[in-house]
Amino acid sequence: MIAKEDIVRIVKPKIKEIGGYLVDVKINTNNIITIYIDSIKGVLVEDCLQVSRHFEENFDREIEDYGLTVCSSGLERPFVVPEQYKKNIGNEVKVLLKNGKRERGVILSYDKELVLDVVKKNKNNKKKDIMSELRIAKEDIKETKLKINFK
Repeated sequence: MIAKEDIVRIVKPKIKEIGGYLVDVKINTNNIITIYIDSIKGVLVEDCLQVSRHFEENFDREIEDYGLTVCSSGLERPFVVPEQYKKNIGNEVKVLLKNGKRERGVILSYDKELVLDVVKKNKNNKKKDIMSELRIAKEDIKETKLKINFK
């Protein structure tokens, strides 16, 4: 079985060369490898093909039998790397905290902490909704996902 560290070492420079970043590498027990990539501009099929070809040039199927998929990190998958937060500044996200609490807001920044612009619905209909800035420590975040809005 090919080690995850070896895969990362080989594909990361190629992904950077095409203007992207590595999100994750998954390897199942049947040696099926899935490489998730992303970029600020989005991921094209050609990007996935380039990474796949580069991988196959470096890992011989005659020596190590494997299945390979290279794909976008996807809209519904949780954020894994800081670049995903930075890419989505200005977009609405759903955040699950380690204490079980859920928050939702628009990403204002992501550096030392996640900063969201949050709108709380006022229970008293006579007053306007309350907007506030919410700061969340990175270590308190269990999962963050992009909120997909269909208009």
